[in-house]
Amino acid sequence: MTESRKSPELAGPVASGSVFIFGATVVDVAKGKVVTGRNVLVDGDRITAVGRFEAPAGVTVLDARGRFLIPGLWDMHVHGFDEAYLPAFLGNGVTGVRQMAGAPVHADWRRRLAAGEFFGPRMVFGSRIIDGPRPSRPGSIAVTTPAQARAAVATCVAERAEFLKAYSQLPREAYFALLAEAALAGIDVAGHVPFEVPVLAAAQRSIEHLDGVLVGASSECEELTAGFAGLDAGDPAGMFGRLSELTHRAAETTDPARLAELRDSFLANGTWQVPTLAVHQAKATMGTEEFALQPYLPHIEPVLRQGWARAAEWRSPDPARESRLFERYLEVTGELHRAGVPLLAGSDTFVPGFSLHDELALLVRAGLSPAAALRAATLDPARFLGVTDRFGAVAPGRIADLVVLEDNPLTDIAHTRRVAAVLFGGTVLSSPAALTAAPADRPATR
Repeated sequence: MTESRKSPELAGPVASGSVFIFGATVVDVAKGKVVTGRNVLVDGDRITAVGRFEAPAGVTVLDARGRFLIPGLWDMHVHGFDEAYLPAFLGNGVTGVRQMAGAPVHADWRRRLAAGEFFGPRMVFGSRIIDGPRPSRPGSIAVTTPAQARAAVATCVAERAEFLKAYSQLPREAYFALLAEAALAGIDVAGHVPFEVPVLAAAQRSIEHLDGVLVGASSECEELTAGFAGLDAGDPAGMFGRLSELTHRAAETTDPARLAELRDSFLANGTWQVPTLAVHQAKATMGTEEFALQPYLPHIEPVLRQGWARAAEWRSPDPARESRLFERYLEVTGELHRAGVPLLAGSDTFVPGFSLHDELALLVRAGLSPAAALRAATLDPARFLGVTDRFGAVAPGRIADLVVLEDNPLTDIAHTRRVAAVLFGGTVLSSPAALTAAPADRPATR
């Protein structure tokens, strides 16, 4: 599993002074173990020491005795356009996000992040959506031919996109031209698998939502793929209705041998999966008392909230079938994980911060251990982005994006919700008064 070819900018705050985290139980996410009674020294925005040592004079002390220290969390599939909602990521311990659809506002965010004028998590910015001739999302780049696909790559590179976002209606030949041109430009392709493209042939950096996986693993793969290729973007209601029916049929006809073939293809191509189980759960529970986003609606940006508020009232004619489809997404996620296919935690439910914790719980429900789920939101995003020298571990030299938890996330992944304090680039953003004092006047643990 290779790291990304081009590391993102990942601007953050410029911290001054030092912080001494006292008596923490450090979670080693790589090994899935804890190390008790450790002190962590942060100087500026970097961790400079982890171990048992005395506090230097004049530092701010964060008392973490009885608490657990993890690297900052990443949500690797988000959509955000209103900066007023960004602090909720940080308040939930989510210190980094991957923006999956570029928009004009993101150019301003990028500039202000680099200048230190912006309060929000670190961001990796995707391109505008690259779709077929009749895009379903506003602001997309419409592509019909291979030449237009190559031009789209040049446009997105000029706009400083950090990866290309492919979408569902991109024509087959244009998609392969996009992959080839992206390789020449040294930029990754992520996103949906186009309707016309078998998932076995989709050699992109990451696939979102398990797109195409259920179809590719179906005993009726060829028939279903032809059905997907025939979807008419000119009739959105009909297209999405037919898409739903084809997806359900795929989920009901899984062939283990075909799934194994997909597994081998993903491993050979270095393709990561971002299952976005939280959004699959939301879709499966629409119109029921269990609608997963109901308590979160006030926390969703108004422009995005409208769609989910309407969805809350839509009820499937066969709720049991929707539930079975969601369970199949869970099962396939677990099967891919056990086969060694790399996964990333990404929520796609537009609830800043909160949804990432839901996604972690669903990854565990799918069969990942709490340690593996935690890696999918910490170390593995750093590996995917090619920034393990800066992120993904509580270790000297790493950026001090850290979360202090009240309980051990390795025993129960729900404990990631119990945030006691957040450090972002070495700056203590939040902590109860009882945790913080200055200057240091407590002895180090021995």
